[in-house]
Amino acid sequence: MKPVKIDNEDIIKVIQSGFPYIQVGDRKFLLMEVNEVNQEGIYEVTDPAEEEQLLKALNQSNPIIPDDQIIKMLRY
Repeated sequence: MKPVKIDNEDIIKVIQSGFPYIQVGDRKFLLMEVNEVNQEGIYEVTDPAEEEQLLKALNQSNPIIPDDQIIKMLRY
C-alpha cells in the first residue's frame, strides 16, 4: 500500500494539531498515526484503547472511497 503524501502546509498543521477527526464537506475522517503497515496494506491493531476507538469509528457511516478520489479531495 502506497501512502498519500501531503505537502500542503495548512493540511499538515491540521493533522499535527492532535484532533482525532478531520471534516471534508459533510464527511468526517479518523486520523490515526501508524508505525508500520505491511505490504498488503494491513494494519494490525494491538492497543486495546486504539481498537475501541477504531471500532467506534467503523460503526459509523464509512463508505469506501477509491484512492484516486481521496487524492483528488486532498488536493483542494
